[in-house]
Amino acid sequence: MGTLPYQTQPPSSSRNLPGYTWRLLLLGSLIVTGLFFQPWPLNRWLDNNFQAQCHGSVCAQPFPPANRSTYSDAYDSPEFKKRSALRLSGAVKIPTMSFDDMGPIHEDERWKPFPEMHQYLETTFPIVHAHAIREVVGGYSLVYTLEGSSSDLKPFMLMAHMDVVPALTALDHWTYPPFEGKIDGDWLYGRGAADCKNNLIGILSALEHLLESGWKPRRSIVLAFGQDEEISGHYGAASVGRHLTSRYGEQSFAMIVDEGGSGLDTVYGRDFAFPGVAEKGYLNAIITVEMAGGHSSVPTPHTSIGILSKIVSKLEDYEMFRPHIKRESPIWGYLNCVATYGKKSQVPTWIQEAVASTKPDFDSIAKSFAETSPPSRYLVQTSKVATIFNAGVKENAMAEAATVYFNNRINIFSSTSEVAQRYTELILPIAKQYSLSLQGKSYSQEPSIGNITIEWNDPLEPSPISPTTIDNVAWESFMKAVQASFGSGVITTPSGGTGNTDTRHFWNLTHNIYRWSPSRIGTRLNIHTVDEKIKIDTHIEGIRFYTELILIVDEATDAF
Repeated sequence: MGTLPYQTQPPSSSRNLPGYTWRLLLLGSLIVTGLFFQPWPLNRWLDNNFQAQCHGSVCAQPFPPANRSTYSDAYDSPEFKKRSALRLSGAVKIPTMSFDDMGPIHEDERWKPFPEMHQYLETTFPIVHAHAIREVVGGYSLVYTLEGSSSDLKPFMLMAHMDVVPALTALDHWTYPPFEGKIDGDWLYGRGAADCKNNLIGILSALEHLLESGWKPRRSIVLAFGQDEEISGHYGAASVGRHLTSRYGEQSFAMIVDEGGSGLDTVYGRDFAFPGVAEKGYLNAIITVEMAGGHSSVPTPHTSIGILSKIVSKLEDYEMFRPHIKRESPIWGYLNCVATYGKKSQVPTWIQEAVASTKPDFDSIAKSFAETSPPSRYLVQTSKVATIFNAGVKENAMAEAATVYFNNRINIFSSTSEVAQRYTELILPIAKQYSLSLQGKSYSQEPSIGNITIEWNDPLEPSPISPTTIDNVAWESFMKAVQASFGSGVITTPSGGTGNTDTRHFWNLTHNIYRWSPSRIGTRLNIHTVDEKIKIDTHIEGIRFYTELILIVDEATDAF
């Protein structure tokens, strides 16, 4: 872990000895006291003032830790728990599904459930609707503005999305119908229960309770609830982003908190919260092979389906992308934090040695981290996967065209152009070998027998990395909210995410964007699949987190 920086060089004269000796005696007495009495504040002081110094302020935690506010006391009652479960259940019952091929607003019938959701929120949270200004933007997205008493303070934004992925197949595998919103003991089942109507209802529940209790904000609060996050937010969040930029200007918000991150988990003997402080980029590669068709009774040596299959096989088998970590990576921050706060006996040697090194081998570190699990790998590596394959219309006719979609989530230190270049490099040898053109250009001595095209769809560059040092007010406020809602011993560490959120449309509004769904690992399950569900206690913890976050940010100085 390195040498603690007590003294960088010998004292220049004996005049320094008394002070130095006094400091050593004081330190010794503190350590002895800690060994025998184990007072918690001393242990935490040692954590923050010695261990964190070894690895930089990225791992420093607020001290003294934030305490739970009295506003949160109401959440411990069985009555509030029951009411909250029913609120979430009611939201899950409304099938606000978004589809990849959604048509224009007010024309596609599949948008119809969204006005019902608007009405449900208005009925369920009357106090919020009485105090905040509600606007419908982009067709069905909602923006709430609760004006604060001080116009000099930058506003604070909380986000969630109303839409859910479709639940129309494998219905016989669900324990309960996906839009029944069934409460079964400690769990609530249904599409959107975990992603992310729990966040939506949690945010509104927190604000409803605060306003009902007589609380009034100093800082304006903006709530942004998108209608199409699951299909990249082009109708909803994109419109909301433009709307808010026009109203407030760029870099006008104190901070933004949306869904995402990796929740809260016990790692190496310590509880950690893992908010996402950056997002990967996004790109679809649409690869089409066009060749002559014909009757299947007189086949050609190769067909569009066969050539495309060779391309798919090569792209799947080839190591197109490798894990990558830099010093500024959130994952390097995470490794520093687990080395600092995890139990030394449990933290792997490779992490301890990497963090202690004055010249870390980041290639080796990235490889070791990627090998810990598939989710870990894709926190530090661009992913690629074939998701759609279309070819042929008749069993006795050779297909004249075959198409595959490869979806890519781009590592935060890569780019859409780098990904596109890798696809071209790997497909070009196949075009040469089988005498096909690539993007209309021939690379073979033989006459071209077809063409391969690559189209790039929905490109998004990786996001900026949000600040994660304790001298940043937004990050400190986030950490305090975690302490107040989940416990003073929970460590907040930088992390990333393998997916994308609506925050892609808000990068220009603030540098301080944090993505986190307040939940313990194992209590919010089956996102995007059968039997999606959430523990009701987890939903209550989420409400508590949003409550504490709102209060802490409202009290913070405006040095955002």
